[in-house]
Amino acid sequence: MSNEGYRLSRAISIKELVTADYLTGPHPNTSLHSHEDAWELCCCLEGEMTLYKNGKKRSLKKGNIALVQPEISHGILVRQKSAVVFVISFTCSGEQLRSVQDSVMTFTDDQLRLFYKIIHEIDRGFAQGGKRLRLMSFSPSENSPFGAEQMICNYLEQIIITMLRNVTMRDGEIIRAAHFKDAMQDYLIEQVRGYIADHLHQKLTVELIAERFHYSRARLSTIFKQATGSSINEFITAERMRRAKFLLQEGELAMAEISDLLGYPSPQYFANKFRKEVGCPPSRYVQSIEKD
Repeated sequence: MSNEGYRLSRAISIKELVTADYLTGPHPNTSLHSHEDAWELCCCLEGEMTLYKNGKKRSLKKGNIALVQPEISHGILVRQKSAVVFVISFTCSGEQLRSVQDSVMTFTDDQLRLFYKIIHEIDRGFAQGGKRLRLMSFSPSENSPFGAEQMICNYLEQIIITMLRNVTMRDGEIIRAAHFKDAMQDYLIEQVRGYIADHLHQKLTVELIAERFHYSRARLSTIFKQATGSSINEFITAERMRRAKFLLQEGELAMAEISDLLGYPSPQYFANKFRKEVGCPPSRYVQSIEKD
């Protein structure tokens, strides 16, 4: 009797390392750069650091991880003497990373140990000129321990998988593999909704939102429609109308100010849009509230 082997699946597979940087103490703002195909994982092990990404800055404190997607301009700044930062860029398979590319997460103690194991293996596995670990190209050391490169891949894959598990947990339970795709889509929809709510004052188009989340317009539209039953444009309009009603009820802002806060080109355009969606002009809506 012979048993047929089972081929293990790989949800995330690291293909190559591009850079690795272990920083201790102050570090001047790195020149803005991007990687054509590589993701970059920024980890604040001690103190604080600043991540500049796409023209915006974000503060990372001890225990924070941030992910930078390919083709995005970014750089880091470290001011504190006590700060310890690890940055590693890599290429990998698996589109799931796109769902967490704009999140700042907190790593667990287990993930922290994995980061230090990666640093240790890189330090022993690759030749470098100085004491500081800063690799922009990789040359295996003659004294590299057996399996060092595979260990680096394994540790990094574990970190990424646990990151993805953490954002899809429900009531503290890890989502089963069969439901993981749906959980990641739910997380993506939550991120898209949050982005729209935070940017109602700006021009919002499906193309711009899809680019922001590193999806094609068609793919993101399909995912959003399947998950919510409405299109992205319908959701943007509904969210603007919900916010408009709230602001009108507050009664503290002029029509022009509300129009500007909701990203409409003029008060007249806003009034026409409100009438079309709500069924009455803003002024009559305010009157109906006052009567109630």
